[in-house]
Order: sequence, then C-alpha cells, then structure tokens
Amino acid sequence: MAYLTPEQTAAAILIPLGFILVNKTFLPYSFTDKEGTTFNAMADFYHAELDLWVEIKCGHLNGKTSVANAKRAYERLDPVKLARYASHCQITTQWNHSSVKHALVQSAIGAPQYAIVFTKQPDEETLARIVKQGIQAYSLDRFAAIIGLQLACKAIE
Repeated sequence: MAYLTPEQTAAAILIPLGFILVNKTFLPYSFTDKEGTTFNAMADFYHAELDLWVEIKCGHLNGKTSVANAKRAYERLDPVKLARYASHCQITTQWNHSSVKHALVQSAIGAPQYAIVFTKQPDEETLARIVKQGIQAYSLDRFAAIIGLQLACKAIE
C-alpha cells in the first residue's frame, strides 16, 4: 500500500464535498507574530460556497512562538538527523507547523473561515496547545460530517 500524505488523505474526503486544493496559494491576508514579523499563510483546501479555508495537519503542532524562533530551531538541527528524519524535523521546528501561528491565523480570519483538521489523533502535547491557545480543530471524519450537514441544510433552504 502506497503512503498517502495527510493532504492526499484529506483530498479523497474533501474534494467530493466541494473543496478545492489550494496549497500553493497564499491566503488573502497578512499576519504578525509576537515579535512584529509579518508573515503570510497558506491553507490546503478552500470551499467557495462556505468561504472556508482548511489547513490539514497529521497529528502534531509544535510550540514555536515566532517566525524567528522557528527559524533558529531549524538552523540548530543536526544535518545528519535532518537528512534522515526530514519530515519529523520540519513538523517539530518549522513555523508552518506551529500552534501559535495557527492560533494567530484562526483568530484573525475567524474560526468559521479557517479550520484546522487532523488526519490522525493529535498527540497529548498538541491537544494541550490547542486547548491553551483556543484553537478550534477537528478530526477529518468529524469535519467531513459537519460540512456534509451544512451543505445538506443549505440545499434545503
């Protein structure tokens, strides 16, 4: 069985619900971290009718608190470890996998327009961050069920 990325796993469920893959497109907003650094963000999927951006994550968000903090953590990685465990190193150090970043984005855009969706059960550390930072996040199955219900209700209206 071939390995599916979290985005590929999500695509099989979300595209039939009307989402389109937009993972190469910046959101039409700018954000600022706690150190005053402006950054842009990308989502993985967008639903035009619902005006909903979706960010897919596998099961972990790191605790990096700023763009610079994440960059320093990544630069300190052992090159041998980075070469051998590239995905793990990216998830644990990079800003695009930061719970702080996603909290900032969701707070600015609004939870109804920016959903964090996990393809795997988040680890305990990530769950604690989600609760502490007030992030609204969903499992892929639950999210798909909620969206299916929303679309069914819209069809009745």
